[in-house]
Amino acid sequence: MLVLENQLPMLVLDKLLDISGKKEDEESINNLILDFCCSETRDKYSPKWGQCLHVLDIFRKCRLGKDPGSGSGTGTGSGSGSDRKYCCTKPRKDNAKLITRSATELFEAGVRFENKESDSLNGISFKKGVLKLPSFVIDDTTESTFLNMIAFERCHVGAGNEVTSFIWFMDNLIDTAADVRLLQSKKIVHNFIGSDKGAANLFNTISKELTIDQKSGLGSVHSQVKEYCEQKWHRWRANLCHTYFTNPWTLISVIAAGVLFGLTISQTAFSALQYYQSPSPTPSPIPGQHH
Repeated sequence: MLVLENQLPMLVLDKLLDISGKKEDEESINNLILDFCCSETRDKYSPKWGQCLHVLDIFRKCRLGKDPGSGSGTGTGSGSGSDRKYCCTKPRKDNAKLITRSATELFEAGVRFENKESDSLNGISFKKGVLKLPSFVIDDTTESTFLNMIAFERCHVGAGNEVTSFIWFMDNLIDTAADVRLLQSKKIVHNFIGSDKGAANLFNTISKELTIDQKSGLGSVHSQVKEYCEQKWHRWRANLCHTYFTNPWTLISVIAAGVLFGLTISQTAFSALQYYQSPSPTPSPIPGQHH
């Protein structure tokens, strides 16, 4: 149903629904498709998109959480015509500047990950050291679904590039099985293919030769993350927290050692102060000495 080359124009589906006598309004066909493809998201809102292109177009808009009037060029990837052209070209040499560190590397640099509590692929944000990401499922249909949405964005002028940008960004974050485990612990990734390494390979495969414009929404997020990680203080603080404050017993030991060190310093200072403030002893007279 979501394979790009198998899509029927929405005009055909809408006409068939009209012939069946079940068409209530202009949104009838859209609502039927949403009920079938996006039942969970369908319960949260009832968009009025008007005439869409086909089933894949509706499914993509549903995954992006697009509101009526938002247009094709809003959201995570900025989706403008220039962005689309950039994504369809071969990677340029200056694209290396856009490489984001993996999730584990960012975590070691002090970046915290939080679930955006939304299944919309739009709206990745970074603020005050917190990178907020949407939650999503990785299963047997993930690769095919994302590849078809990417193909649609590349082939249809004006569709935008939000899904392409999302996959590019997640591929940078997910490099190894350790990255998948970290994002799973934050309830961002829900892996149902059984292998963390397999999930990492999936993103590494479908994102080949995908690029993003530095002026897009995710380009801005990348710049903010890069600037944050370049500050050594954040890495030092993260290293301190990860080393000493992840286990309560380790924390207690650090506090106890600090208290003991403080008491030792205090005792040494008190002893020195007492020594210098004590009165000097009066010298004993020398025998046989007379005034």
